[in-house]
Amino acid sequence: MIVVIGGGIAGLSVAYELLQRGTQVTVVEAKTIASGASGVATSYLEPRLGNTAMRAIEREAMRRWEDYAATLSSIGSTDVGFRREGQIKVTLAENLKRLEKDLDAREAQEAQFKRLSMTELNALEPALSSDIVAAAHLPDVRWVTGRHVCQALATAIGNHDNGTVLEEFPVAALEHNGTGVNVVGSDGTQLRASKTIISTGIGEPGIEGMPDDVPQSRPVRGVNLVLDQSSLEKPITHLIKHHRGNMCPRAGGELIVGTTYEAGESSLDPGPDVVEFLYQNAEPILPTVRQLPLLRVTAGLRSKVGDGNLRLGRSAQMPSLYYSLSHGGAGYLRAPVIAAELADFVLTGEPGKLTHEHTHL
Repeated sequence: MIVVIGGGIAGLSVAYELLQRGTQVTVVEAKTIASGASGVATSYLEPRLGNTAMRAIEREAMRRWEDYAATLSSIGSTDVGFRREGQIKVTLAENLKRLEKDLDAREAQEAQFKRLSMTELNALEPALSSDIVAAAHLPDVRWVTGRHVCQALATAIGNHDNGTVLEEFPVAALEHNGTGVNVVGSDGTQLRASKTIISTGIGEPGIEGMPDDVPQSRPVRGVNLVLDQSSLEKPITHLIKHHRGNMCPRAGGELIVGTTYEAGESSLDPGPDVVEFLYQNAEPILPTVRQLPLLRVTAGLRSKVGDGNLRLGRSAQMPSLYYSLSHGGAGYLRAPVIAAELADFVLTGEPGKLTHEHTHL
């Protein structure tokens, strides 16, 4: 049996891939599924510019996401909220050069986008500010409802003959048992695993017996406002990106407004100053933002290791222990590729062709 520690997108996606390869898998989660950063993430799917190995992973993941979303919605009996309207990048006058530089880079890499006149922008998103001076539509950007993705994966795993999902199972210790690892819960329950995968983001510190060569994560807090935009004459339908943040529509009339990037901040109870910061960032782009009912304030802790790049690997001190860490804000985007290649590595010892160039596989 393989035990995956962590019930967010990283852990659930690799557990699902392992099941597809005929392996018995148990996912353990200290709280509930997607109770961490995965449950509150904006979860938009946008590969970054560039020609690195990581950009290749992100582009390949985007190619897989439509089928991935359809599969998850089917097997999990939950609509994962896959949206295709694309992103609109907008700017005020003081940041026009920044947008132009971004669009020039996209043009150089032959990335798809269309410059919008202000008349076209107003027709698409009339609620946005008349102070916006430039805009572009990126048709290939997608987004999902992250919590629904995780719930669909958890349902698929739990319904599989070889799959188990254990919530409210905080891990207290790892014990080498000669051929594998005993995963010990805080109540003393032991799961005897042939292999174990750590995918708990910032949650892994404090587990007794954790090898020194498993990278330690640091928190980067992201806070969002979730507003009710149903009162708008024409609610926002695109993912709106601006230099101060983003706005992302959800089913049921919700609009996510965010996102902060607070390195070293670990509190999940942001104060009124953070809420005000988000309002001030959004108001020049969406003038009526303060008039929209505030449904809730959400906070999550992104996982970062060292320089912030993805860390996939295997412990030399405890060879049956693997890790999937430092996904930052791109865990959803990369999931279809990273999960599949990590599953293959855990089972065969051979790194995937896309991941071996920049990870510890």
